[in-house]
Formats: sequence, C-alpha cells, structure tokens
Amino acid sequence: MKRSSLYLALLIGCFHSTAFATDVTHADSHGQSQQNYTEVQKVNTELTIENATAKATIPGASVSAGYMKIINNSDTAVTLVSASTAIAKHTEFHRMFMRDNTMAMRKMDALVIPANGNIILASQGYHLMFMGVKQDLKPNQVITVTMKQDNGKQFDVQLLVMPIKKH
Repeated sequence: MKRSSLYLALLIGCFHSTAFATDVTHADSHGQSQQNYTEVQKVNTELTIENATAKATIPGASVSAGYMKIINNSDTAVTLVSASTAIAKHTEFHRMFMRDNTMAMRKMDALVIPANGNIILASQGYHLMFMGVKQDLKPNQVITVTMKQDNGKQFDVQLLVMPIKKH
C-alpha cells in the first residue's frame, strides 16, 4: 500500500511539473513577451498611458476586456473615436453602469480625455471590449491596440494580459 501511494505521488508530481513547464513555454512563445511591455507608455507630448492590461481568456472564449489610465497633458481635450487590435474582430469602447439595480453595459461612440486630466478604463466603468477574440489570450502575453483620435492621429498601446482571477 505504501509503495502504491509513493508511486502515485511521484507520478502526480512529475505530471504537474511537466504540465507547468509546457504552459510556461507556451505562454512565452505566444505573441510578444512581457519584456516589450512597460507600465508607463509615453505616446506623444499630449498623452501618457499607465498600467495597460487585458484579461486572459478561458479556452474558446470570444470576448475579453482592456483597462488602462489615459492621461492628457495638453490644454485641449483629446477625443478617441476608435480602437482596433489584431487579436479580435471588433474592439469597442464600453461603459458599465447601474440600471434598475443591475449592472449594464453600453457601447460608447467616443471617449473624451479632458484637458490636463485623465480617464480610467476599469472593470466597473469605461473599458475596451474585445469581441470575436481570434485566439486564447494567455497571461504575460502582450497585445497591441491601435487608438484613433478624432483628428485622424493614431497611436499604439501595449497591453499586458493578466491571469484570470480565482474567487
């Protein structure tokens, strides 16, 4: 009995180590690595992005979300009119809000970052919504999102994919 338990423990230990090593290798080879990501991204003289992240997906999921703080250092408001990324068919600005004691979500046509102010994209407020995700998003993967302003200027933001939180 002791010998069977020992073999079983050894087998489980080896399987777990192998599965973990495979997962780490897969995450590192999937998309860009975390080495290309910085928490503060200076877009231009006007805009700075802080803590840009995206949610990892479970296998087969077709949606995810992106979060960040966008800081406008200029004396005029900046209006973002669209976002796009290669990892999803559609990317939209969304806003969460309470409706009849229930959380609801609505697509926003634009996001305005006030002059000398900021806007925070977070899970319970404004955020990016990635729809029709083409591949699983893995923790530590870095994805690129292109934002377009109402004046036609575009800029890229790097988002670090964060692990799914376990409750």
